[in-house]
Amino acid sequence: MSKQDSNSENQQPKDRTEELEAQEDQPEIIKRLLNYYDEFSDVNIDKLGDLYHDEVTFIDPIHQVHGLEDLQHYFKHTMENVEECHFAFTDYAQNDDHLFVNWQMRLMHPKLANGQEIVVPGVSHMEFKDDKIIMQRDYYDMGAMIYEHVTLLGYIIGKVKARMVPA
Repeated sequence: MSKQDSNSENQQPKDRTEELEAQEDQPEIIKRLLNYYDEFSDVNIDKLGDLYHDEVTFIDPIHQVHGLEDLQHYFKHTMENVEECHFAFTDYAQNDDHLFVNWQMRLMHPKLANGQEIVVPGVSHMEFKDDKIIMQRDYYDMGAMIYEHVTLLGYIIGKVKARMVPA
């Protein structure tokens, strides 16, 4: 690995959430999205209906759910025992009723990485209907989020990765 590769690996994109929230010319749905996910560990799951359509489809590397009630249940379950979860937004692009958002999830869970913060980069693709999210698909690395931070799995994944890099 070159010195440049090593340095770029440690650099995190700038959290632009506040800057993006302050932009006056953006659609209201984007403002609600940024606000809702800013401190996700403190979020009121029962208020998901303010952001998501009743017939929402939500897909991520872990699960796929259909309907607002199932999304609420899924988020409640995934947030159990999470000490902190913050989404740092870096950029977004909108085309009609489609939105693409770059983000970093900053997560602290007592059973992962010895309770230390994990930073997972990701991208979401969303579609809107009636000024609410009707479809959301999240793309992120499950290994970086979970597998690498579970003691035995993390050790094995580290060994596999080391063998894949030329000496």
